[in-house]
Amino acid sequence: MVFFYIRVSDAGQNEGRQLEALKNYYPEVLDENIFIDKESGKDFNREAYKKLKMIARAGDVIILSSLDRFGRNKEMIKTELGEFQKKGVQIKILNIPTTLVDIGENQSWIMEMISNIIIEVLSSFAEEERNMIRQRQREGIELAKKQGKYVGRKKGTSKVSDKEFLKIHKQCLEGGITVEQATKLLGFKSRTSYYRRAKDFS
Repeated sequence: MVFFYIRVSDAGQNEGRQLEALKNYYPEVLDENIFIDKESGKDFNREAYKKLKMIARAGDVIILSSLDRFGRNKEMIKTELGEFQKKGVQIKILNIPTTLVDIGENQSWIMEMISNIIIEVLSSFAEEERNMIRQRQREGIELAKKQGKYVGRKKGTSKVSDKEFLKIHKQCLEGGITVEQATKLLGFKSRTSYYRRAKDFS
């Protein structure tokens, strides 16, 4: 059986574009097999997703328009992929063509290969995001220096290194931890201090 999974971040967004792309790929889908969530991708506590996960069986296929519709937390996505793989459920993602191959009987190794491809794509996205953060930081500092506004970090604001801050900050952005938890882990006295430090990387 083939299912569609669609996610938009909130009720104000329209799922039409995702649905159109999925139906162009597989027009035979049944309406009752289309699952739509209008929630954040920070975790997998979503009503439609949980229902889909519960009814999907070995040999079924779940199709998404893009990887970020599945979720935004890399470690959680890896866990979910592993569970679907164990159940024998294939995940197809339209913007990752290598995941669209059809899997026959006794070809579980192909499903494992596809899961590994998705995980590699996730790692690539994460590395690209880190590079973009560093690039924006460098560009911001250079611009501030040219304008005579750069004074560096105030002494005593934090003993946490940029590397450690980015590690915790990324977990917060992906929904793995809350701002309050990030603030405590980094040793800041308040969320204001955390947000002030985060501006260095925005």
